Amino acid sequence: MKPSLESVLLCLLLAAASGLAQEQPPSPTPDQAPSATPAPATSGGATATLAPPKEVSSTVNTGTGFSIEPMYWYTRNQPMLLRGGATDLNVHPGNFDYPNRPKPSIGARVTIPVSKNGTVRASYFQTQSTGTTTASGNLNLLGQEITSGDFLATRYRVEAFKLSYDYLTYFWKRKNSEIRVKTLYEVQRISIANEVDDFQVDSTGALININPAEGTKTIFWPSFGLGLEHTLSRHFRWEARASGFAIPHRAVLGDAEAVIALRVGHFELLGGGRWLHFKTNPQSTQYNIGTLYGPYASVRYYWKKQ
Repeated sequence: MKPSLESVLLCLLLAAASGLAQEQPPSPTPDQAPSATPAPATSGGATATLAPPKEVSSTVNTGTGFSIEPMYWYTRNQPMLLRGGATDLNVHPGNFDYPNRPKPSIGARVTIPVSKNGTVRASYFQTQSTGTTTASGNLNLLGQEITSGDFLATRYRVEAFKLSYDYLTYFWKRKNSEIRVKTLYEVQRISIANEVDDFQVDSTGALININPAEGTKTIFWPSFGLGLEHTLSRHFRWEARASGFAIPHRAVLGDAEAVIALRVGHFELLGGGRWLHFKTNPQSTQYNIGTLYGPYASVRYYWKKQ
């Protein structure tokens, strides 16, 4: 029996449908469906990228908060009074080394943050000493003639005031540890008050007169330096700083200190050492030169707790 036309057409339609089904890929399952990826935002035809956040210096235990710090400096060594380069009409211009080292110094420091990277520090200290000695030769001290063998009562006082702007120049940060480098821009004033009282006696040893030799020598100069600070943790840090300035044949000023600090709440305990060198103008008739050094301790009170 011959197949009918309808049967042939039906078979052709079924074959065509089966071929189309084999050519189309299977539809993805829900687990295989590709995730939608948003197209990057463009502006002016260029792909927009977000810059990584800049690293900033830590605000924890940096020693830069507003604080008040009384200090106790166990100073050693004493200044000398030397003959200067100016014309001296006196017969016996002299060099005089004070006989006693200074008493421990009492001072204070105030720290005020003024910007994100800048801090102002104002500090003051004073030390003095009294002693007795005899003139080893004929002298002229500060315009006063002194005869060899005269009994001398001496006194000096060293005062220092410093105003410093500390600028955070660079820092390295690793986890909770941070090292900071600061540049220091300072103004310092150091004054040395000299007093030598000459007790004159007659041949019997009776006191005839007391002639005082008095004079104050001063340095008021800018100074520049560097500071290095290392925060070890929330409670421990150390710092060191040095600054100075000099003009040949005029004056010299140098200051350095290093300290370790323990921070607990509003308070910080500090212990370390300090070195101070000064020379007033050697072009005057007489001038002072000295180097004070020794350990010091202090307690800082921070206005805000960290």
